[in-house]
Amino acid sequence: MTSSARPSTLTPQRQPGLLSGALTCGVLGALLLAAGGVLPAVGDAHPGYSSALPLIVLALLPAAAAVFAVAGKRPTLAAGVLAGAAVLAPGRLLLDLQLLVDLSNAARPELHVPTQLEAGTPGVGLWLLLAGHVLTAAAGIAAVQFTRREAEAEGTDLPGGPRLVVLAIGLTVVAGVGLVMAPFESADPYLPARNAFESPWPVLTGGLLLAFAMPLGAALAFGSGLRAAARGSVLGLAFAVLAVAVPNLIAGFAVKDAGVSAGPVVAIVAALGLAALAIARQEGTQLNEDPDVAEEAKLPGRRRLELATGALAVLTAAAAVLGGLTAQVTSSSPAIDAPKSPAALLLVVAGILLGVLGLAMLLPGTGETLRPALSVAWVVVPLAGTAVLDTVLTASRFGGVLSPGAGVTWTSVALFAAVVTGICSAVAGMVERENDDGRRPASSATTPVVAAGVLAVAAFVVPVVTAPDYDPPTLITGFGASWWGAVIAVVAVLVALGLALYSRPMRAFALLLGVFLVLVLRAAEFPLVGGELDGSAIGIGLWLSIAAAIATGIAAGFVTRAAEEKP
Repeated sequence: MTSSARPSTLTPQRQPGLLSGALTCGVLGALLLAAGGVLPAVGDAHPGYSSALPLIVLALLPAAAAVFAVAGKRPTLAAGVLAGAAVLAPGRLLLDLQLLVDLSNAARPELHVPTQLEAGTPGVGLWLLLAGHVLTAAAGIAAVQFTRREAEAEGTDLPGGPRLVVLAIGLTVVAGVGLVMAPFESADPYLPARNAFESPWPVLTGGLLLAFAMPLGAALAFGSGLRAAARGSVLGLAFAVLAVAVPNLIAGFAVKDAGVSAGPVVAIVAALGLAALAIARQEGTQLNEDPDVAEEAKLPGRRRLELATGALAVLTAAAAVLGGLTAQVTSSSPAIDAPKSPAALLLVVAGILLGVLGLAMLLPGTGETLRPALSVAWVVVPLAGTAVLDTVLTASRFGGVLSPGAGVTWTSVALFAAVVTGICSAVAGMVERENDDGRRPASSATTPVVAAGVLAVAAFVVPVVTAPDYDPPTLITGFGASWWGAVIAVVAVLVALGLALYSRPMRAFALLLGVFLVLVLRAAEFPLVGGELDGSAIGIGLWLSIAAAIATGIAAGFVTRAAEEKP
């Protein structure tokens, strides 16, 4: 049965003030972004091309779409557009912050092309850009609240089927890959053209935030339960991607000594795909006003999501293995040997671990049991992959002699695919909650779970392996790409340990299994990474990792016993 969703109308019960606030913030943010693109972002700014018109149009697109949607009595669609555009606002703010931190390393020819190495002073345009991003984010927060209350007031009419969700998430992953690639090619020594991993921390952090936030935003959009909100969010994401990628594409054509790179092309193609997905008519939807029926309609089928999650895990594993086995750095000079990352073998093992879990997810009867473990274990790829990328970032300091190899591409693909795997696993977990029987682990599991958490944090604070001229990845040293991998792993471990105390016993056991695998990989850094280093020695982190893994195993035993005691 198919039917179209009726347009929602603004009523006092549905908090129209939230939408008005969101729309006001969105419009003001768009105007500030447009003005920031026209006024000087730095003192004595010299844009590389006539960028005012495209920057104005790109800045106003989301707000204009939201205004037209409200005028057409489709407020939920308007809220979705504002929410989707806001997903990229924090990352875009960090990209613009590079102009304030270090102008000489900023690759923003639409705003300024340096003619010499200069510190530069911030202009009024930069402050307007930063304020515009803040207001855009505020508009998104209000829009999400409006959408949530709209879903509570009405039934849901989400376009069904996991294929649509996977397609949207897949396009955002492709867009993310494009946005972290080099924005253009440049022969101008004053105009750097580096990918996000070779860039200073504002661009690195902003690029990663853009890439990781988009798949999460797409998944949450379809979790809203409202077709208009989901379509609007996807359209808002497309507009935001275009706002980042289009100026770089134009720069490749218009700026002297610059050329077009693949990054913005990939991102724009993905953004157009998202826009087409948002505009295209989706069949197979049904309006449900019964809250019980509506809740069932919000998410795709459990088994299909488990299969999709398992397949993504296998693909992620394959990319990780290739990233570890192929060259991460290549040398153009026979006098200089290309270094090999000491973490390459660690990435291979991480890929194998994730691949085994992914294959097990594809087997009948095991998907639901192992799915929570995969919700944690996906972080083994970022944990090892970011350590591999650290080698590439260090090698990039040698200029044009050393350059990224194929291993960097495969590792980057594995990183993004791992995030998507984690998101799909989390969505599958939402579906599984429908079968919650109300059982929880016994309180006796609390002590070993807390002990495991304390030991796990300590294991990532101190190094597992030490060696001369080696900067081990920990939470308090390095602060490079591998630092992000350690942070992601610790957050995932702590969240999983916390959830284990409030999950069904067997789900808690699977979560602890995932934590155990992460800790085992952390401990495996000594034989796998230390074996590649001269003069390596055991760090105290090895013993803490082993102790944390043992505490996790003990906690899993308590959870299992609780399950047996409560049939």
